[in-house]
Amino acid sequence: MSEAQTGSADTAAQDFFAVQTLLSRPSLAFLYTDLLVHSPTTVGAARERTGIERSTAYKYANELAELGAARETDERVDGAALWQASPLVGTWNGAGDVEVSPTMIAVYGASDRDDDLALFRDRHGTHALVPAVEATLSYLRGERTRRGVADALGVPATEGIAVSQSIERVVAAVAGVDPTLEGEAFAVETHERTVADCPYVPVGNG
Repeated sequence: MSEAQTGSADTAAQDFFAVQTLLSRPSLAFLYTDLLVHSPTTVGAARERTGIERSTAYKYANELAELGAARETDERVDGAALWQASPLVGTWNGAGDVEVSPTMIAVYGASDRDDDLALFRDRHGTHALVPAVEATLSYLRGERTRRGVADALGVPATEGIAVSQSIERVVAAVAGVDPTLEGEAFAVETHERTVADCPYVPVGNG
């Protein structure tokens, strides 16, 4: 294997373990998403936006650095180091291909703070968030109705509508930093109030 191939394999392996870790700890996924959306930013600013305790926020930031998901830069603001997070994207093969993206990680991170996401996750399992994200993106592209999302997920209409609305808020927050959504022309315009209800602080508000 060439040196370039080895580097590529190492990066893929690191991303794989980073994603595995983030998708097992929603609070860590939440801080990662905040850092990604607001990069470059300080851990102190991220702590204020997320409400995570100071010691925990710095502990999580260091964990993200070890995972290769974020790094502390040499730049400083008021004496505090700026941090830069990197978008994690990958496709895992099994019975079917599963694409993991910053949006997927963000939805999982929000599932501890959004009641509808938490209820859906608890009822159907964390893995059910993947088709829920895919169905919601399909809705946002104008390919199906909100009720069609519920049908695709095999859940009652009220539940499908609620979870897709929660996911839509997250999509609005991370669309600008998720490379898998680049060039997307969503048919549905997310209302400002919908964005405001998102667990993540929008860019420009923090």
